[in-house]
Amino acid sequence: MLIRRIRLLGLVLSVLLSTIGAQAQNHPHSRTYFNQDIFVAQGQQIQNATCVFCSVQVEGDVTGRVFVLFGNLNVSGRVRGPATVIGGNAVIDSLAQIGGNALVVGGNAVYEAEESIAGNAWVIGGHLSPLSHRVRSHRRFSFSPMLFSAATVIIFLLLAVLFLPRNRPNPA
Repeated sequence: MLIRRIRLLGLVLSVLLSTIGAQAQNHPHSRTYFNQDIFVAQGQQIQNATCVFCSVQVEGDVTGRVFVLFGNLNVSGRVRGPATVIGGNAVIDSLAQIGGNALVVGGNAVYEAEESIAGNAWVIGGHLSPLSHRVRSHRRFSFSPMLFSAATVIIFLLLAVLFLPRNRPNPA
C-alpha cells in the first residue's frame, strides 16, 4: 500500500515537471532549463522562461511569462506576462517592469518602484518589500512567514497521516 502511494506521488511529480516543460516549449523562442541558469541579455528577446532548480536574470525582454521553481528571479529588463517564483526570491529594479501579476511562494520580493509591477503582487511565506517609502498600493499583499510555516506543518501532518501505514487487526 505504501509503495503504491510512493509510486503515485512520483508519477504526479513527473507529470507536473513534464507539463511545465511542455508548456514552456510551445513557442520556439522559449527557454526551459533544469539546474542551469537562464540569462536574457539586454537587447535579447524570448517568449517564455521556465527554470527548475536554477535562477533567471532578465535584462532584455520576455514577451510571455516567467516561472522559477527553487531559484531566484532578477529583473532589470521587461517581463510582459506574469512572473511566478516558488522557493526563491524576486528582485525587480526601478527601471524594470512586470506586465502581469507577480507571485512569490516561500521567498521574498523586493521592488524599487510601484510602477515596476503592473498587476497584483502576492508573497506567500515571505516579505514584500518596496524600497521606496511612498504609499503602497492596495494590490500588494504578503502572507507572513509564520502563517506559511503553520500551513506547511499542517500539510505535512496531513500527508503523514495519508502515507503512513495503518495497523489493522487480523480477522482471525
